[in-house]
Amino acid sequence: MEQILKQILGELQTLNGRVGNLEQGQKSLEQGQKALEQGQKALEQNQKALEQGLQAVQKDVTLIKNELRYVWEDIKRIDKRLSVQEEEVVILKRLK
Repeated sequence: MEQILKQILGELQTLNGRVGNLEQGQKSLEQGQKALEQGQKALEQNQKALEQGLQAVQKDVTLIKNELRYVWEDIKRIDKRLSVQEEEVVILKRLK
């Protein structure tokens, strides 16, 4: 009977040790989960910042496209003026 009690006591101690290991493992998992949640929140915040930055870039691109169109219109006008002046110079040279 005493031997059975010792054996049961030994098994209980083993089980207690395993339960302690499981509890430590659970705590470790919980800490890892908290770290993952914090990382996910940081990623979400960074994604929002990137989206806002992208919107700003898209607005800037639209503005640049509009300005570039006006620049090309100005270049075309200048080119027409130069063409007219070149024709006038050719005509004046013929008259001399």
